[in-house]
Amino acid sequence: MSTLAEDRFQRIATFAKSRWGLDLTERKRPLVANRLASFLRKSKQYESVDAYLDHLERGATEDDMLVFFDLLSTNVTSFFRDAQHFNVLDRQVYQPLRHGTSTRPQRRLKLWSAACSMGCEPYSMAMHALEQLPAAEGFDVRILATDLAGSVLRKAGDGVYTADVCEKLTPERRKRFMEPVAGTTDLRVRREVRSMVTFRSHNLMDPPPSGGPFDAIFCRNVMIYFDRPTREKLVNRLAAVLRPGGILAVGSAETLSGIDAPLKPLAASVYVR
Repeated sequence: MSTLAEDRFQRIATFAKSRWGLDLTERKRPLVANRLASFLRKSKQYESVDAYLDHLERGATEDDMLVFFDLLSTNVTSFFRDAQHFNVLDRQVYQPLRHGTSTRPQRRLKLWSAACSMGCEPYSMAMHALEQLPAAEGFDVRILATDLAGSVLRKAGDGVYTADVCEKLTPERRKRFMEPVAGTTDLRVRREVRSMVTFRSHNLMDPPPSGGPFDAIFCRNVMIYFDRPTREKLVNRLAAVLRPGGILAVGSAETLSGIDAPLKPLAASVYVR
């Protein structure tokens, strides 16, 4: 295991907090040390950790910054993670539209997958929408998927996943929404699903991207990296681009307790505007 001196780790933590809002606690030091050491061995561009940090602080390009963000972030993903969130989305947003009890005359909906990682979440949202709101009935669902890590956005756009990542998809969903990749055991998301999702780079510390207001925002398992003041600012940014009656889903281990925002609890880790 690689080591990282406390002063260098604090330098990294301060930089990550000011630029991306990341709250790197001491327990993350071994992870950061290992990833940083691996990167420096492969790149062979910098003589030391200090030389690399000097470059980031003084002359780095935006691409350099995104590489560094990739080093610090953890991208874990799976299809239909926290399935109860999709049930709430159906009950709160889709069912009123299907049953004609919604106050909205439009049949076009906008969803946002914030911190979308490798794309399983927005593609799950698209599959779920196709199941619940058939296009043949005039429904049109568009999904904005954002992340800051360039490597995961590129993978997400390709829509190709290994068989083990697709394990949580039911056989019916695999048959309907996925197709085999020739010569491999990988599966690719079908064009019908991919066409519903637009991927875009976005820093959650910046103002929300254009495209709202949104009927639902999934921002899951990212606020665990932020301190409470940063979480409160982020939640209010998200709430500002939710339609009245729209929902915000956060990670199952996350809570908005103690956060002042125009949202009310609706279900476990789901809030309504």
